[in-house]
Amino acid sequence: MFQNKILKKENAEKFLKKLPKKDAEIILKKIYSIRDNPFRFLKRLQGEKLWRLRIGDYRTEINVLISNNKIIVVRLESSQ
Repeated sequence: MFQNKILKKENAEKFLKKLPKKDAEIILKKIYSIRDNPFRFLKRLQGEKLWRLRIGDYRTEINVLISNNKIIVVRLESSQ
């Protein structure tokens, strides 16, 4: 099965670099684990074309482009 390509916006990359290495690894592992079937794990954000993925104390906003086989991490933030 073809896997979607994972892309991260610059602000999400910066947020990951500021996190403790262990937290960043957990987040990236979870994001890469949804490549085959992203909609199984994502919840649609109301009024937007974005999806939400919660990973422990963190939340990601994700844009899924089906036609281009891309998953774009738009924003990554702490949910606390």
